[in-house]
Amino acid sequence: MTSLKLTARLTDSGGAPLSGKTIYFYASGDGSTWSLLTSATTDSSGYAYAMYDANKKTWFKAEFKGDDFYEPASAMAVWEPSGGQACSPVFKTGIDVLDQVLFCVGGYGVSVAVLLVAVTLLILLVGR
Repeated sequence: MTSLKLTARLTDSGGAPLSGKTIYFYASGDGSTWSLLTSATTDSSGYAYAMYDANKKTWFKAEFKGDDFYEPASAMAVWEPSGGQACSPVFKTGIDVLDQVLFCVGGYGVSVAVLLVAVTLLILLVGR
């Protein structure tokens, strides 16, 4: 059994973190049937976290359901016992806003490094 740290970061269209927003974390054994694991509130840096123990290939989803100011957004990642970490940014375009969830799954204490690489790539892509 591997203890995984699920990390989601929610930002607005300018890349500013959104704090106090609820992120829902889901898991799936087949990538199509989802079970709610938990929900967490984003901190001042826009991060929300959850833990999950896995021993087989598992799909994960982080979802922000939207509110009066921001459109819904979600991101998915797949974890495999031999695969290590996975990150998946997904962009959802709303009317005049671009909300983002960056979602990483990895062994506890490792996903932060993966997240930093993913954020750097995200900045390069958005800057184009």
